[in-house]
Amino acid sequence: RRSAAQLAYGGEVYRETILQALDERRVLDLSYAGSAPCAVQPHAIVRKSDGTELLEAYQVSGFGEDAAEHGWKTIDLSRVELASLRAERFEPRRDFRPSDGAPHVIAQVRDVAASL
Repeated sequence: RRSAAQLAYGGEVYRETILQALDERRVLDLSYAGSAPCAVQPHAIVRKSDGTELLEAYQVSGFGEDAAEHGWKTIDLSRVELASLRAERFEPRRDFRPSDGAPHVIAQVRDVAASL
């Protein structure tokens, strides 16, 4: 069983926020692993065979660990330190492909056209 201090750190605290962003196609302000805050368009949460959960997201502002301001990011949910919803919405990107080695999609952004 985890202590309150352990629960206060890591992605499980922000999981509901990330799931809401996926469902509503909303941009997230995100900080992870001591990085500077960035804004991302979340596209999926996937689980690798070892149980690690990853957020697949397209970064639209800020700088990640690789110093790139824009582009696809794969973020270990256990390293998320902050996630907050923006009012801004986005359309799912056509070039989205879940990461190799992540066989199980937990949640994925809704495509409005596919749900009509």
